[in-house]
Amino acid sequence: MTSSTQEPSVSVDWDVYWRGVQGNGEHQNGGPEETALSEFWESVFGQSLAGVGRNRLLDLACGNGAVTGHAMKIMPSAQYYCVDSSFSATQELQKRYPQSTCAAADVLQTPFISGSFHYVCSQFGIEYAGWEAVGEALRLLAPQGTLALVLHMHCGAIYKECDQSVRAIDAIKETSVLPLASAAFSAGFALNAGSGSVADFKAAEKSFTPAVRGLEAIMREMGPNVATGLPQQLYRDISYMYRNMSAYDAKEVASWVEGMAKELDAFRGRMSSMLDAALDGSTLSKVIDLVTAQGVSIMRQDTLTMGSNQEPFAWALVCKRD
Repeated sequence: MTSSTQEPSVSVDWDVYWRGVQGNGEHQNGGPEETALSEFWESVFGQSLAGVGRNRLLDLACGNGAVTGHAMKIMPSAQYYCVDSSFSATQELQKRYPQSTCAAADVLQTPFISGSFHYVCSQFGIEYAGWEAVGEALRLLAPQGTLALVLHMHCGAIYKECDQSVRAIDAIKETSVLPLASAAFSAGFALNAGSGSVADFKAAEKSFTPAVRGLEAIMREMGPNVATGLPQQLYRDISYMYRNMSAYDAKEVASWVEGMAKELDAFRGRMSSMLDAALDGSTLSKVIDLVTAQGVSIMRQDTLTMGSNQEPFAWALVCKRD
């Protein structure tokens, strides 16, 4: 999810992401956190209002529509509305759930009438606009309506994963592996074309080799799947193209280098935005104060855990308007 309150470059990172993945979330279904998330939403929607056909649910900062997907299994006759500031996210979600009404809008100022939803829900989304965005969610909540939120937790398991990803990308950049790869490829192409020298190619290769060793060290230290496997992909692509240099031309390699550099920057931007969005205990308390100040009761407040170690990864809130 993205918000208009974020830096423009980060908003672009998320919009391009949702367009490219065709609706798959940063944390894929089937991940270690998915069981806890499924159980949470089942508990929320299992308490659905009588006459579910009249229920109106808003998936706020919807991203890939994870909440909508859970709700439709339990309340298939409800009316679904999905909002995200990423146009690409809402486009892809509309394709997945054509029965829903999807709109790209600022989650701090949605185009809906106050008190118009029986459920206002968000999973890893609303907090990107700042914790104050909960005020907009409360505005939209109907009498007897339910507000249910899953929020990124500062220093939780997902937070730690994102932090490690950022450190991995920064370490890759410190190796200068992409510009050094570009220089080595250029020297190799020049040599093959007869316009370069063996000495120039060896010099470029000598500078490039330590960067490759640095990439190997990052994977040994952090694991091959760190940063969703980007270091491993980078290493494999470089190795394959370098071994088969004669099968490529300079423009192809230059385009690959440029594309990979952009992907690394965009991925880092998304991970950084997750870290910035995560709530610590004191910020969660502000959210709770905001909720209760509007006469909305806290029905459930706890942490969601995952894995064999039951490591906390998210805050969970379920609130009810009187």
